[in-house]
Amino acid sequence: MQSRTKYAISGTQVKSLFGAAGLGEVAGIAQLGDGMFNNVLAVTAGGEKYVLKVAPPPGVRVLAHERELMRQELRYFALLRERTSIRVPRVLFQDLTREIIPCDWFIMEFLPGQRLDKAKLSKGEKADADAAITDILDQFHAIEGTGFGYEQMGLEPSWYLALRKMVQGLVDDCAHFGRRCVLGKKLLKYIDQHRAMLEAVPCVLVNFDLHPMNIFYHAGELTIIDLERYFWGDWIGDCMYRGTAPPKGFTRDERIRYYLLKAYLAVIMCAEKYSRYRPWNFFWWLDVVGTVSFGLLSFPALRRLSR
Repeated sequence: MQSRTKYAISGTQVKSLFGAAGLGEVAGIAQLGDGMFNNVLAVTAGGEKYVLKVAPPPGVRVLAHERELMRQELRYFALLRERTSIRVPRVLFQDLTREIIPCDWFIMEFLPGQRLDKAKLSKGEKADADAAITDILDQFHAIEGTGFGYEQMGLEPSWYLALRKMVQGLVDDCAHFGRRCVLGKKLLKYIDQHRAMLEAVPCVLVNFDLHPMNIFYHAGELTIIDLERYFWGDWIGDCMYRGTAPPKGFTRDERIRYYLLKAYLAVIMCAEKYSRYRPWNFFWWLDVVGTVSFGLLSFPALRRLSR
């Protein structure tokens, strides 16, 4: 168990959950995936294979934007099924009562295939996958919102106010753990400097985490498997994992918006390590590397572009 947010569920509890779901007798349980927030298990029951996802228990301190995260994820699963042709796993059972275990949890289908980062694709298959990702993001950004930010933090009337709240939440999270967040405070100054620009940003659905580890590939089809960082706001947030620099053709304002969100990722990683890990944990230092690398990519660029 690498992360403090992961609920240490027992085999007996897993059997109780599958009994409540009516999916048959549990025959096998295995840890699944590399996620570091929820506990995700592969469970064989009634001759079928399923995925069980268990949220952190209410008493565990999580970051401001991570509160009630599983409930938001389930809403976004439903939204994508209703409004797009994007493939997402079928949710077979969900329980938000916290009666059987003190956590939210759901069971979804076990997907065939493998994560996109592990799939061995030909040049043509890779080009097709890249085109499919572009189509997925186009469908996201066609869904317009009525308020900005994370729903679980409360939506704001502008992207400026939402982004400011998102960063301030992380600064406050660090303070709770007795740590200073220098990068977060620096980022708030850039957000304030570019207030007028950010107030003009349109509101659309943003994935903000669409990298190959969160995409399953099977027989030429892509399925999104994690919907945990979604927010309503600037579509440029979905350029974060499609290269290390802004796409060619971006205007100066779009480059600034790009680097503001790249810097926001650095601040997320800075805060994550305090809430999830201890200093001797490998993933603590992985977050340190992420903070430094995203910070080095974004803050010098913001300084140059903000002159």
